[in-house]
Amino acid sequence: MKIIIVASTRRYSGKTGVCVALIDHLQQSGLDVGYFKPYGGMPVEVDGVVTDRDAAFINQWLRRPSPTAAVCPVIRSRSLVEDLLSGAPVPGMPEVRAAFEVAGHDRDVMVVEAPSDLEQGAAAGVSAAEILAALGGRVLLVEAGNSAEPPDRILRAATIFGDALAGVIHNRVSEADRQVIESRVVPFLALHGVVSFGVLPHDPLLSSVTVAEIIDELGGTVLCAEDRLDTLVESFMVGAMGQEKALRFFRRKAHKAVVTGGDRADVQMAALATSTAALILTGNMPPSPAVLGRACDLGVPMILVDTDTLSAVEHLDLLFGHVRLHGPGKADRMRRMFAEDVSVDALLGAVGIVGTHE
Repeated sequence: MKIIIVASTRRYSGKTGVCVALIDHLQQSGLDVGYFKPYGGMPVEVDGVVTDRDAAFINQWLRRPSPTAAVCPVIRSRSLVEDLLSGAPVPGMPEVRAAFEVAGHDRDVMVVEAPSDLEQGAAAGVSAAEILAALGGRVLLVEAGNSAEPPDRILRAATIFGDALAGVIHNRVSEADRQVIESRVVPFLALHGVVSFGVLPHDPLLSSVTVAEIIDELGGTVLCAEDRLDTLVESFMVGAMGQEKALRFFRRKAHKAVVTGGDRADVQMAALATSTAALILTGNMPPSPAVLGRACDLGVPMILVDTDTLSAVEHLDLLFGHVRLHGPGKADRMRRMFAEDVSVDALLGAVGIVGTHE
């Protein structure tokens, strides 16, 4: 059995999307592929088992899903953190090894999604380096491309993983950064023994969320346009200025959610005058009838939440930072990008898999 550990040096680099695309390619090649996430951070209950939300999604999408309990044995939750800090026993590497044996039973390939960065999971003894030491295999590094800083993190990862590092995929690269990544960063890394398998572009669709997901995250109440909750939101902006400045500010982005106090009718009207997909009103203060009527006329959902603006922004920052593949067309888009922009044969050859042409 071949083991591919998909790792990253920082959060929100897009490991989950790469895992989906890689698994799809291998399955289309006729291989029996399993998925394993030793350490998850988005608890959800599936069939009476607490697991990770993304892990459950990918597992159910496999041609031969693993038992839910075996897919993600360590879940970062409030109780896990409290147990760690108090010295109480918590799941760790023994549970990871046991679950991996179940999930990987009789597989051709196992795709293992490492924790979010190189440090996460260390307190429980399940960091990326510790997972590699326990399970073996080769490491595929997925890094968010940024030409404004040197590739220090990638070189540090190369030192940590050593000969087990197969190479890197530069992900979520803007058009402005792409030329520098391809012409400068990739050759620089090659001189230091790090192979680059491809450069994947930043795609707003992949980082977008639905209005319904925002409601789930914030626990809000929908005041209007209940039939538009599947609308995709690509970003969010905070309205805390005067109406004139707000109007200029909100024109900078389309398909956005605007977060503002429920008593800021001027800011709300300015948001509705631009391309706004949702209005989030904080402080549990309902809007004026004029604003509510305008939002209803435009079909823009208004969401009333009882948290303050800062708390709402913190939740949204986590929500938008994580690429979710559950939405319509997202997984297909990631698979197309992977096929077009990644040297898949070179990647698979580096991890010891040959002859996987679709």
